[in-house]
Amino acid sequence: MSVMNGFRTELIDKIVNINGHILVYPIQQQGIKDIEKIENKINNFKFVQKSIPMIEAQILALGDSQSSGGLLRGIPFEKLSKINIVSSNIIAGDLKKNSRGVVIGSRLASNLSLNVGDNISIMSPRGISSPFGTIPRSYSYDIDAIFDIGMTDYDSTVIFMSLPIAQEFLNLGNVAGVIQIFVDNPEKSLIYKDKIDNELEGFEVFSRDWSQTNANLQEMLIVERNVMFLIFSLLLVITGINIVSGLIILVKDRSREISILRAMGMKKISIARLFIISGAKIGFFATFSGLIIGVLVSVYVENIRQFLMSIFDITLFNPEIYFLISMPSEIHIPEVITITILSLFLSVIATIYPAIRSVARDPAEALRNE
Repeated sequence: MSVMNGFRTELIDKIVNINGHILVYPIQQQGIKDIEKIENKINNFKFVQKSIPMIEAQILALGDSQSSGGLLRGIPFEKLSKINIVSSNIIAGDLKKNSRGVVIGSRLASNLSLNVGDNISIMSPRGISSPFGTIPRSYSYDIDAIFDIGMTDYDSTVIFMSLPIAQEFLNLGNVAGVIQIFVDNPEKSLIYKDKIDNELEGFEVFSRDWSQTNANLQEMLIVERNVMFLIFSLLLVITGINIVSGLIILVKDRSREISILRAMGMKKISIARLFIISGAKIGFFATFSGLIIGVLVSVYVENIRQFLMSIFDITLFNPEIYFLISMPSEIHIPEVITITILSLFLSVIATIYPAIRSVARDPAEALRNE
């Protein structure tokens, strides 16, 4: 559960921090034209921390001998430094203002065997019309910096370029494809979105907040989390059944001693209490042993993963599948308390049937059979 919580938080945080909390899109295919006017209206809101116009386009990135599909993002370079998840994860080079260079992801640089200072060729399907058809547009740019945000989907595809250079490369003119908006409280982004929509009436734009743009991902993570909790509950039920079977065997083995105690005048409730206490002790020690081990594993799960990978030479938590390069973990205290209480409750409930069975047999008949 802690790994699932950490995975959800880390994934959503990285996606939102690089894409923005609210995105303003154009209604028409020509793009957003009144960029400055729209930005001024957006930045008038106190809850808006920053707004960044951007152009996105699918491109083909070419190295000396390798090629890879990529996502070109044209952003004003003076604002790229304000995207903390990128600017704080530069591993080579630096962000230069008014540069004609590009900033690429670490995995893309590795795939193309490129480094800071090398040239990368970018080819766009938005080409030049000719009598022979559309000729793809291709230019070479210097690599100013390389970033590594820890998400393979972005580290292996995204190329940042200055917005005017991207507009020139894509032959789009002074337009933006989207405006990213970062707000002070992401949980209120849906409320903020409605206010922004009201303010931008007449500009032929509409907005969507991060929960709408990532709705499928959120639903998937919620379903996966609920299924994981259900699996844990079933495991607790199986553990309770093991306690029941163990106590039933104990009742059968100790039927002679139970009958003697009954014959000596011991009450049924006192004998039943012995089995309830015995089962509760098993559940208590098992629950708190599992709690301590579970917390330790949750805290050091990444170290354990690295250790197992080095020992068995296998890949656990493949970043190509799970998007993240490390296994996150986040302990939620309410969930830990819920699972602990559920485990203790099932441990006590599991002792009731064996306790009733222990006193159901007539002592005289039991001793006669012995």
